[in-house]
Amino acid sequence: MGIIKKFLNDFKSSFYLGWKIESNWTDPLLFLIYSLAKPLSSAFILIFMYIIISQGQMNEMLPHLIIGNALHLYTANVLFGMAWTVIDDREFYETLKYVYISPVSMFQFLAGRGFAKYLITTISSFIIIIFGFIFLNVRFTPIASWYIYFPIFLFVGSISLFIIGYFFAGINFLISRQGSFLTQSASGVFLLLTGAIFPIDTFPGFLGKVGIYIPQTIWIDGMRKILLGEGWNSFFINISINRMLSMLIIENIIYFVIIFLFFNFSLKIARQRGLIDQRTMG
Repeated sequence: MGIIKKFLNDFKSSFYLGWKIESNWTDPLLFLIYSLAKPLSSAFILIFMYIIISQGQMNEMLPHLIIGNALHLYTANVLFGMAWTVIDDREFYETLKYVYISPVSMFQFLAGRGFAKYLITTISSFIIIIFGFIFLNVRFTPIASWYIYFPIFLFVGSISLFIIGYFFAGINFLISRQGSFLTQSASGVFLLLTGAIFPIDTFPGFLGKVGIYIPQTIWIDGMRKILLGEGWNSFFINISINRMLSMLIIENIIYFVIIFLFFNFSLKIARQRGLIDQRTMG
């Protein structure tokens, strides 16, 4: 019980710190308004782009686009937000070295910081989906027992975000300020290869197949199937939601084992080479 209590206390402290940093220590009401305005602005931009391209025709692609955009926020904010934490605390706050020698493990610290971003992103994502449902007349045709599959799929998919977040955080331990460019570039790559804004079938050759082995691709298309009754990528069209859930769990386990080893290896190398407290910006 003592180990569990310590883990929860460490996680709570990391989460509280992450929440304060994300909200910039501002008034909760003011931050809530900002949290509402930002996703709605993103949704408006995406929807107007879609309306212009489709010449005002609201066809069956719009619901897939809204869900894909809403879920990609998790990838952009949580997954790469965890990686950015390493750069942020090392280069700007210069506190990463103190975190490293503190009783809180780096693994727990990044989990708590990532969870703060996760909660903020959840608000944004649900606002975008509700916005599409109410104001854009988007029709949702969920599968039977969707209320059971939705939270399970959301939970399992969320775990994959944190797992891959540790991979990019591990890379950022070993490189200098270029880590910021890496996370931004990778976010765009994930936007394309996970089928968030258009089907991965449109990619030529092996590029379309690469997306199948990214957990977020299964997660986003599975959530589409749960809420809309059908997926968007041809590879998953004839695959049941139970099988997609199994595929996502298996990929999570494989990724976790590999990335956990890589993360600890990166941390060890960074310590040996003195990279944890090395400042490379300005």
